[in-house]
Formats: sequence, C-alpha cells, structure tokens
Amino acid sequence: MHRHKAIVLGAGGLVGQRLQQRLVNHPMFEIAAVAGSPSSAGRQLSEIAWRLDEPRPALPEMVVVDSNAENLSELCRSMNIEYAFSALPSSIATDVEKALVNAGITVFSNASSYRRVQSVPLLIPEINPQHYHESRHYCATNCTLIPLVLPVAALAKATEIRSVKMRSEQALSGAGWSLLFDQDALAGRVNPSIEGEAEKTAAEFLHVMGECSNQLVTPAGMDVEIHCERVARPNGHQVFVELVTSQPLNHDQIIEAFRMLGLGGELPSRPNQAIHLVEQIDVDRHLWSDGTSFNDDPDPSEDLKTGMAVVVGNLSVNGCEISFSAYSHNTVRGAAGGVVYLAEFVLANTS
Repeated sequence: MHRHKAIVLGAGGLVGQRLQQRLVNHPMFEIAAVAGSPSSAGRQLSEIAWRLDEPRPALPEMVVVDSNAENLSELCRSMNIEYAFSALPSSIATDVEKALVNAGITVFSNASSYRRVQSVPLLIPEINPQHYHESRHYCATNCTLIPLVLPVAALAKATEIRSVKMRSEQALSGAGWSLLFDQDALAGRVNPSIEGEAEKTAAEFLHVMGECSNQLVTPAGMDVEIHCERVARPNGHQVFVELVTSQPLNHDQIIEAFRMLGLGGELPSRPNQAIHLVEQIDVDRHLWSDGTSFNDDPDPSEDLKTGMAVVVGNLSVNGCEISFSAYSHNTVRGAAGGVVYLAEFVLANTS
C-alpha cells in the first residue's frame, strides 16, 4: 500500500506525540516532518522529552520545524507532503491550518478552531458519515463527546431520543501533559472546573447528531444537559448518562443497537466493535479496548485498534428511561486516534 507523506503539527504535547506514535508504522501515512513550538523547533525530534507512558517508538531522525514559520507551506510542498495532522493549540491552529489548506495540503485537525465551521466537516465515522464531503480541511470532535455520542447515536437508530443528561469525570491528560507531572493533581488536589467544556460538548453533540444538506448542518433538536469535571486520573474520560426515549427499548434491543454501531469495511484504526459492553466499568482495566478485548500492555504504534473502542457498562433500563456509564481513552480515541481514524475514513471515501 502506498504511504502518503504527512506532517505532524505537534512535537512535545500529548496529542502530538500520540499522532507520532500512531503514524510511525501506519500503512497509509508516512511521517515526513514534525513541527513544533519555538522551544522545540531546530532540535532533533529524538531530543524532545517523551511524555507518553509507552516507550518512544522508532521515529525517523529529523529536525523539528517551526509550526509558526512563514514558509511552512512551502517546506511541505518541497517535501511532497500531502497531509497534515494538527495537534496545535487553537490560537495557533487558526492561521497555520488555513495556510496549509490554501497551499493544497489536506488538514486533519484535533484543534477546535474550525469545528462546526460551514464547509469543514466535523466527523465521527460511526456517527455522521452522511456529513462527509470532499474538502481540504476536516475536524475531529472534542474528546469528551466520544463516550457520550457513540452509545447515544446507537440508540437513536432504534428510537427517537428526547433528552440527554451527562456528567463527566475527565482525566488529567485532557488538560495537557503538565498536569500528569503535577504532584498535587496526582494526589487528588485538582480544580474540577473545566471552563467552556460543557457548552462545547453540547454544541458538538447536537451538530454531529444533526442533519446535513448541501454541506449545511442543522443541529439535532433534543434537550441536552451536560456537566463536566476534572478528576485525579491520568487517562480516560468517563461519562454518566441518563436519557429519555420516545418509545421504550428492552435490554436486548439496546445491546443489539450497541452491537450494530459502526459495522462496515476494514480500516486500520477501526475497532472490532465501536462499543465494548461490560457489566461494570473498571477505569484501570478497561482503558485499552479494541472492541472485543482489553490490553494490559498496549503498543499503540503497532496495534492501531487498541484504545479505539468506547466501553459501556452499568446499563439500566426502565421503560423510556435508560442510564449507563461510558469510558474511552481521551488521548487515543478522543484525540490522536480519532483524527487518524478520520483520515483513514476520508481516504477510503475520496474519489
């Protein structure tokens, strides 16, 4: 299989390094360059501190380029780079991603700058493939949305959803690598407030659940109530969901809806099952799921499916009222893995 040359926009952050980890052996993409902040630019990639728990994979020897450089687009073109994977802060992504797109490079972004912007598809392959259209710019969603929307969307295929309530417990890594090295945070002394997270999650939820016509999305009309909190857990976002449906579903119908979500063609990062159902979620044991099994010693540079499923447990059904908990790896399925999966989906659907 031909490997397309790509640049990773992110050298030292968690999502940037997850992208490097997932792309180093990817069958569809080849890391041709890595761009970073001024503190990383000009240094060998191997000199940049590795923030992830897993060992640094055998990344190519290269000098990190400056993501803010005015000639970044020209550099990419000179290296025959076709794709960019962005883990840039939103304040920087706004200009950098636009410049790359204007230069003819297709950007897959984890930044929030262009989410829900008309003509920039905001896609989750299992949820809203009908929103896809050919573009030079694609966005993945907020990491908190993933464990919420996958099970809700599965149930929405079986019956109308009238209202959704969600409370989240979000990992330290969702705020970046610095909290993972903060002893106060690791000891439980962490500010639970996440400014703007609930509003962002609600807006993106209604967007991906909405209807799309002529590249214009009409958000879904259901009632949504969301509350988000940070907790002292290194990785993994857990959500606690209550929803009301228009028609009652029994336990077997719910399980079948979960099982059917996302079934389709093979892609390297597509999990074996989008939803991995368990009796009760264990946040330590259930972090790395490929949809059918859990991995206690993952190698995400080789196994692109592990960490890509959403684990659902604590399921309770009472007529039209359904409650459950869901859990996913926030820097894998919720961030870098989701962006790479999106790129696989786009390439598979590009004419």
